[in-house]
Amino acid sequence: LLALVLGQEPAVFPTQVELVYVDVFVTKKDAPVTGLEARDFRLKDNGVRQRVELVDRELVPTTAVLALDTSASVIGPKLVHLKEAAGVFLAGLGDRDEAALVTFSHKLVLRQDAGRDTSAVEAALDRVRARGGTAVIDALYVCLKRRWGTGRPLVVLFTDGRDSASWLANEDILEAARESSAVLHVVGTEAPPRRPRERPRAAGSARTFGAVAWEPVESGYVRLLRQAAETTGGANWPVDSARRLPDAFLRIRVASTARYVLRYEATGVERTGRHRLEVSVGRRGVEVRARQEYVVGAGTVP
Repeated sequence: LLALVLGQEPAVFPTQVELVYVDVFVTKKDAPVTGLEARDFRLKDNGVRQRVELVDRELVPTTAVLALDTSASVIGPKLVHLKEAAGVFLAGLGDRDEAALVTFSHKLVLRQDAGRDTSAVEAALDRVRARGGTAVIDALYVCLKRRWGTGRPLVVLFTDGRDSASWLANEDILEAARESSAVLHVVGTEAPPRRPRERPRAAGSARTFGAVAWEPVESGYVRLLRQAAETTGGANWPVDSARRLPDAFLRIRVASTARYVLRYEATGVERTGRHRLEVSVGRRGVEVRARQEYVVGAGTVP
């Protein structure tokens, strides 16, 4: 399984290169905010304000990695909707963007390596069949650790159920998310478990409890994937039906197209070790999503 990682050398940069790139998504009422300039952003690296530049997105293509759960639970209409969703995403990529296709069940398969020929990815997608168990953690680890293409890596992972076949631990995923330069988005159709909730009801000065209601609860498995995504500046996109998969993939495509790419030379902080990031925008009512942290080893940068 880890051959996809071990078969390639990690990205290593000369020590004199100290530029850090951060993908930032800015929305207001779920709509992308456009027209921002470098002076609109505030970025702190380990608490120290940094001077940032805004990189032209046309000069920073995307390398999109579709990592799709094709375990036995996806057999039938769900697989049809999943293939449709992947096609919707691929159709919106730019001429300079790249795409790759990885599928996973109890084992991981590289169906198509990163390249600009999206028709090759679509052809590989058409040949996919569903079978086997689910090794989400192992698959995600490989996708985050592997070096993909020439653009800014974007991993879009779909899964419809809990992990049943992985070897790696939860912390391995979170560490990989901190060390990876990829932005991760997770799409899931797993129905959340529910727990009873008592509704408080006032009765005079005393407080009693009314009928029991049921509320959804985020499972530890979903929390792990969400935390990994948010660490990279991505998000979790739950859907309640496989029919809504194309819409979720479309929304991710729109978000990635509307991203801002900030660049800065880290100053006033130690280069190696863990770096916690704080990114904000000087406008009211906007939501900013960006990488929360990154890790730099000796001689490397994100």
